Amino acid sequence: MTDFSFLADDALVDALIMEIAGLLRRLIEHGEAGIIDVLGLPLPPSCVASLEQRLGHGEVTVRLDAAGASEIRETGIPGVWWTRHSNEQGRLVAMLIEVTFVPEILKANIADVVRGAERLPALTNVALRARGADVALRARGAGRPHDAS
Repeated sequence: MTDFSFLADDALVDALIMEIAGLLRRLIEHGEAGIIDVLGLPLPPSCVASLEQRLGHGEVTVRLDAAGASEIRETGIPGVWWTRHSNEQGRLVAMLIEVTFVPEILKANIADVVRGAERLPALTNVALRARGADVALRARGAGRPHDAS
């Protein structure tokens, strides 16, 4: 008997690719991002592998370590990202296909940007030299009241 199970996998992968194509059109035409929760779909591992192989690899891969490891990888289709998040124990907790110009997790938080802007002036050579001189003066005891005896 011939095994035709690969046809079912091919049909699932084709359907996902068509869904991604629709999301990409929406991104291009309306600037709206979209996400497909791969772990939330009843896909056999062979479909996930086939989809990943068909989408290919792009130029960008980012690894994050925040409450577990994450990898955000551009596929061979610009604007389509393959994202995997693991918990602190290393268990895969999310596998997403993100259709967006830049994945949300990579965008800087405005509060973090404000804190960074506040810190920048302290990194100038003038500020660093002043801080170094202040540290040197304190190390030599300068700036302490002298004993009058």
